[in-house]
Amino acid sequence: MRLLRHQVLVGTALVACTVCITTVGTAAELSDLVGGDVKQVVTDCKFTEGPAWHPDGYLLFTDIPNNRIVRVLPDGSHDDWMTDSDGANGLMCDQQGDVFAAQGDAHRVVRLRAASDGQTGEVAEVLTAEFEGQPFNKPNDLALDTHGGLYFTDPNYTRNDPSQPVEGVYYLSTDKKVTRVVDDLPRPNGVLVSADGQSLYVANIKLRKIMRYEIVGPGQISQGEVIFTGDESLDGGGPDGMSLDEQGNIYATYKSVVVLTSEGELIGRIEIPEGPANCAFGGPDNKTLYVTARTSLYSIPMKVAGIALRATGPGVAGAADAGASETREIKAGPLTLQVPEDWKQERPSNKLRLVQFVIPAAEGDAEGAELVLSGPFGGSEQQNIQRWISQFDADGRELKMTQGETEQGKYILVDLTGTYNKTIGLPIRRQTKPMPGSRVLNVMLMAKGGGNYFFKLAGPEKTVTSVSEALRASFGGDDSQESEYKLD
Repeated sequence: MRLLRHQVLVGTALVACTVCITTVGTAAELSDLVGGDVKQVVTDCKFTEGPAWHPDGYLLFTDIPNNRIVRVLPDGSHDDWMTDSDGANGLMCDQQGDVFAAQGDAHRVVRLRAASDGQTGEVAEVLTAEFEGQPFNKPNDLALDTHGGLYFTDPNYTRNDPSQPVEGVYYLSTDKKVTRVVDDLPRPNGVLVSADGQSLYVANIKLRKIMRYEIVGPGQISQGEVIFTGDESLDGGGPDGMSLDEQGNIYATYKSVVVLTSEGELIGRIEIPEGPANCAFGGPDNKTLYVTARTSLYSIPMKVAGIALRATGPGVAGAADAGASETREIKAGPLTLQVPEDWKQERPSNKLRLVQFVIPAAEGDAEGAELVLSGPFGGSEQQNIQRWISQFDADGRELKMTQGETEQGKYILVDLTGTYNKTIGLPIRRQTKPMPGSRVLNVMLMAKGGGNYFFKLAGPEKTVTSVSEALRASFGGDDSQESEYKLD
């Protein structure tokens, strides 16, 4: 073990800070990673968390008791990027400028964007606020993956009557489907996804452990393994937040910043003047380690860069940012639709159909999808929903039902995946063809002018997923405003 003397800037004064560097085994030396002095950057806070570098060239972090997100500019000055942040804790940015936030007080995960003034942030979209019909406990931290989805932790720090039965780790897919991927950790906190997208790291703060899981697919992980357990006397509680450098080394906030290899070998410990809560890489060259610690934000110049920002995360970005296609207006009975230009309109194949479209295949799919709007029809909600469900094989079938309201009327959306038995020829013949790997979105829209109208978007799962938001937008739906629908 060896000690280095660093200096910390407090106000206009430099204060000496001892950084403890421990090397073990064949792991790299900490001095090969750390490039200079620890410096205090901001100090007018109550409890800092969630540092995240924004692609526009500034750092964001949360000041939880003050209910704000702070922006730190390159010259070291800072201002409030968002006030009334709903208890935002963990933050993460993508290359598009979207900011993903775990809003603990609102029990939800949201996508934030810079407001029209360019100086402040605002909620652009609520990504998820509940699981299996119940609110989350208190979303804490999050990490984007290589597929455009994100993992987030949901511990329970304050509620005597938690709304979720476990303190879990969840996955939010690109189409905003939520699955619980870890349900057996007491107090999961920080979360990371490796640069190659193959490993998920979860901080088990209650037991001082870091867990690693193999990611085998979007939202699919292996059995976890413990790769590091903090020393009770040296590390105290933790880990809380974590970060990764481009070499795969892990920076975890215990009593100090503990630096590990990707396999959990100890490289060393960096002492910070205040107990650290989280850390993240940033700066113009991505070689500054920012550490949020109690009342302050600190920075450390590094010899190694952090991992790059992910290309994008879940949610619908603005049309200019996402490169969304232009839409055209289509009149269909009493309904008005806004349909993407690349959806090819065809002549309806029978008299029950008002309009139908062929949708181009997503990359990797051999064929595209079909969207049909029919009606008006009779029959109860229950009868129609049961009919739609029966069109899928029970084995492997997944079902999600939501309801919402638009200016054109209320609607129920039935989302089915699995093996779809597609009708061949006239329905009266009852001939079907099994189509494994399908997804069908059925919408029953109860028009304000009267009558029930049915949308059916059917095709390969990847293609349907890629246009699920465009389907909702076509009739004015918004999944962030939907609630769970249940059969009586």
